[in-house]
Amino acid sequence: MTCETRFLSRVIRREGKLVETRVRKNESLEDALRRFKRGVAKDGTLAEVRKRRHYEKPSVKRKLKSEAARKNKKF
Repeated sequence: MTCETRFLSRVIRREGKLVETRVRKNESLEDALRRFKRGVAKDGTLAEVRKRRHYEKPSVKRKLKSEAARKNKKF
């Protein structure tokens, strides 16, 4: 079991939900995969995994948040 797999299982367990896609009758596998990807994107699972891939110290989080606020500030 890789590190990402272990983390993904923790994320799913924490959230308590799992994206499930069943292939419909007369539906191609590509269409089912597209629906699955859309569900994962909507659920935010992939974004959560990418965000938590590496540990960030709280000071670094604050710094990035401050920089983002400065960047998004409108005059």
